[in-house]
Amino acid sequence: MANKAQQTTTLAPDTRTRILDLAEALLLERGFNAFSYQHLAKELGIKPAAIHYHYPSKDDLGTAIVTRQLRRLRKWRDLPRVANLSPVEQFEALLAVYDNHLGQERRVCLFGSLAADFRTLPLPMQAELRTFNRELTEWLAQVLAVGRATGTLRFVGSPAAKSAQVLTTLAGALQVARVHDETPFQVIVGQLRLELLA
Repeated sequence: MANKAQQTTTLAPDTRTRILDLAEALLLERGFNAFSYQHLAKELGIKPAAIHYHYPSKDDLGTAIVTRQLRRLRKWRDLPRVANLSPVEQFEALLAVYDNHLGQERRVCLFGSLAADFRTLPLPMQAELRTFNRELTEWLAQVLAVGRATGTLRFVGSPAAKSAQVLTTLAGALQVARVHDETPFQVIVGQLRLELLA
């Protein structure tokens, strides 16, 4: 049984996962409206019909991407290596996620990629993006509230407002880095640390 499990983990991703992985990469690189099933099929070496088999419409594919990101957020947030950290360490863990986007050819974050196209997105995708953004904002607000209560983080105003400001700043910092280079992103993150760390 253990050998079978080990063999399974070494297999290449199935077609459904490969489609989702590539579509997510293209979404973060170009935006949701800037790629088609033909792009995916050509890159993956499969027929467009194979994509339609797994995701009947691009709306289904887009919603699946955001739903997977939402699952990842929940899993990351609840991991002991994140959940058991101090507020400052949790804040730094969040910054590391955005820094990771920067290291992947200056990709923007999910929210930054989809916000500009939001009104053209299918309704289920819009709903999942709102849920993703709400849960991330609420998580950070809780981190900030505990940090302020313990004297390790400082800010003026409500934790919810500061959380929204920090997250929009980070999303914008990735956009600026795409236009220029990594320097503005690091300057902006440095300013956030300067303002928030007690």
